[in-house]
Amino acid sequence: MLFMISLEHTPEQCFARDEYKAEMKQWAEEMKSSAEKLGVKINGAYVCPNEHIFYFILESDSLMAISEFLKPPMLTHHTAKITPILTIEETVKGSTLLKS
Repeated sequence: MLFMISLEHTPEQCFARDEYKAEMKQWAEEMKSSAEKLGVKINGAYVCPNEHIFYFILESDSLMAISEFLKPPMLTHHTAKITPILTIEETVKGSTLLKS
């Protein structure tokens, strides 16, 4: 299952601040190995520094794996929105409303 995730933080919680740089660097360096260990596929990982928002497109069979992947500092410094999503192709193929 695909998940669209946005993580928004305040300027006071920004990882660009000196007190959070080391924590963010460590999380980022471990991101790929952590995802692999948890069975989470990273389809996209982005940030909009001006808006203080991280965006992820992750794939996993487990919401718990997604939550573990986003362990501190990500879920402790941010307001999270984790939304399960489908591709348009999956929606068209599976929707009884679109079948003729």
